[in-house]
Amino acid sequence: MVLSVVIFASCMGSNDNETDYSNNTAITSFSLATVNRYIHTTGNSGQDSVYVSKLSNPVTFTIDQYNGLIYNTDSLPSDVDVKHVLATINSKNNGTIFVVNNDTLYYYSSTDSIDFSKPREIRVYAQNGQDYRKYTVTVNVHQMDNSTLSWKKMNASDFPEESEEDLSWKEAALLAGMKHYIGHGRAEGYAFNSDGMLMVSEDKGLTWKADSLETDASWLPTDNIAFCSYPFIANFETDYQLMIGTSDKNDKACVVWRKIAEFAENSLESKWVLVPFESNNPYYLPKMDNLNLVHFNDVLLAIGNNGKIYQSQDWGLTWKTTTKYTLPTNIGTYNLKAVVDENDYLWLEGLDTGEVWRGIMIE
Repeated sequence: MVLSVVIFASCMGSNDNETDYSNNTAITSFSLATVNRYIHTTGNSGQDSVYVSKLSNPVTFTIDQYNGLIYNTDSLPSDVDVKHVLATINSKNNGTIFVVNNDTLYYYSSTDSIDFSKPREIRVYAQNGQDYRKYTVTVNVHQMDNSTLSWKKMNASDFPEESEEDLSWKEAALLAGMKHYIGHGRAEGYAFNSDGMLMVSEDKGLTWKADSLETDASWLPTDNIAFCSYPFIANFETDYQLMIGTSDKNDKACVVWRKIAEFAENSLESKWVLVPFESNNPYYLPKMDNLNLVHFNDVLLAIGNNGKIYQSQDWGLTWKTTTKYTLPTNIGTYNLKAVVDENDYLWLEGLDTGEVWRGIMIE
């Protein structure tokens, strides 16, 4: 590889064709294309397992041209694999990019992984094959495990607005005569009709039909209904749906329903399944008003009016309070609306106080 660089420089320096090659180049952009995360989960039996997911929002990198530094000010989560990273690097004037490893130059390729577990030197050679600029790339990663949900009080105007897609689904459900719109995933939307029947739409709310249930419909939630949908890791064209709420059927716990909604071609029909409540299970979701359900930091969080946050890592089977997820200490109300925005911030809005809080994991 070193020999190829020498030949590259020799050829570029030749005047046989009297070509005027530029001696001006620089790295113009740097980003992480693919970063794997290794998520640890605990199953209902207490057994630990690990699955791989992609980092959904790779951070922005700063390029300090004067000092030859490239770095991210917002650190990546501690559970990312920075030893095998695909990077996208662009240069000025078609400069040739090399990755330096143990004093050896390797041609950069966007399809070859790079080890950024320590600062890495990147060089970009100008078209004349002689002049180059070097940069030290540092990928900052939090050194501690995800441990603290940090809150910051924000202005009321900062609270995320509903997306156009959400508003469109709600309007379509209303026009179709639905009594209570629940929510939607990537392929299906859900609502209760005037008879209390759970309905599903597969065409953005234009038409609705009774959805399939594996359990007696009398166990469906009737009040304080909250819904969450997120992509199922094991299958790309699949959404994992969870619906919680309260019912006269249980005076102690919320009712929890879940559905794996497959929308690939020739997929079998999916059904809603009631998560069983077992009296000897201490980790149930307590019955409470004003429920919220969000998918945040790769876990499900339920927030009601009892001042606690309940975490589920096993798709709604068990719910636990931890020191990791807590409400702001000086929040003025527990009558809250909770949402997660596209940048993975958790937002709270006090429905009777108007206060707004933004939460982020300090890792």
